[in-house]
Amino acid sequence: MRDMDTPDTCAEAKARLRTQVRSRRRARDAAERARLSEAAVGHLWSWLGPRIAERAAAGADTTVATVLPMPTEPDTASLRTRLHAADARVLVPVTAEGRRMHWTAWTPGVATARSAHAPVEEPVGERLPTSALHTAAALIMPGLAVDSAGMRLGQGGGYYDRALAALPDRLPRVALLFPDEVLPAGQVPTEATDRPVHGVATAGGLVWFCPPFADADPTDAGRAGERD
Repeated sequence: MRDMDTPDTCAEAKARLRTQVRSRRRARDAAERARLSEAAVGHLWSWLGPRIAERAAAGADTTVATVLPMPTEPDTASLRTRLHAADARVLVPVTAEGRRMHWTAWTPGVATARSAHAPVEEPVGERLPTSALHTAAALIMPGLAVDSAGMRLGQGGGYYDRALAALPDRLPRVALLFPDEVLPAGQVPTEATDRPVHGVATAGGLVWFCPPFADADPTDAGRAGERD
């Protein structure tokens, strides 16, 4: 935990920050959300598009995990469309008992159903374990805020922290956020179970905090710290 006295004070600080971010998101109109989302996806794609192409040419896994967003979150529709056009396998999370996630394939027009465990729509299809992401090209994550140390504030269910604990650190983890949700280091309250992301994509650019390129393609290493 980062400079927090007790778990209670950390939980309270997280709750306050969640309330602030959710309020700003509700106040953002649909046109502004769409504009910021499309710009963020464009910056993300300037890295992810070439990565998918390079991995496809090398016969490597081109799976990318992303999310079907809630109404106030950054929209991933453009990202999913680009991934599908690039012949990448797109996986999205489905919630399960015990606040855990499974994964299922997304394709344009796939049937969806309301989750039994969270206020989201989920594709209907085969449920895959988190191990399906072990060799994936990237994990594009939702969130409410990220600080410049890579610490992420989620919605509070712990789904992603549990999933990240089971995944190799070499898998690039990028949060997709709005620009005002990237905070200075230490501004996201942190507990021992919280897992960092490697980077964040917003309408302002793609920024890496601690890129996981130890076993990636040589071209990836040169992108560390790059702001688009």
